[in-house]
Amino acid sequence: MSQTTVLNEINQQELQHLITVSTGFIDAYIIDCHGKEAMLLPQNIVLSALDSETQVPNVQWHELKLPVYAVNEPGRKNGVALVIEGDEVNQRFALMCNEMPKSIRLRISEIVDEEHALTDPAVFQYVRMNDQIYHIPNLAYMQSAIGL
Repeated sequence: MSQTTVLNEINQQELQHLITVSTGFIDAYIIDCHGKEAMLLPQNIVLSALDSETQVPNVQWHELKLPVYAVNEPGRKNGVALVIEGDEVNQRFALMCNEMPKSIRLRISEIVDEEHALTDPAVFQYVRMNDQIYHIPNLAYMQSAIGL
């Protein structure tokens, strides 16, 4: 099998993952979440960011109506919906945030696993970076919580 054929079989997401891992850096968003530590989310799974009203059950993106998983402050009327990639098109959803999250490029070695009891099913893992604790989201839980 030629090298070109092998490369064509690697989908874009896997390729992005390989590039990110090989450089030792991750481009991520820091997302403020209501009632919990801020979230670290890899930028390569965010397809789009849309200004949106926050009190909506779904967000229109292209021809799709994406269900909303909200992490924004409940009292906010307007926010930003991040379109989150899924394994399949019908697994995409919108993550409702207070505002456009802060973008950061971080070295993988800067992130250390934090031993915390996992009582929130929306949290996959806690990590520490520069004396600050963040959480890595459990996207599968979020998808199931909104009916995907």
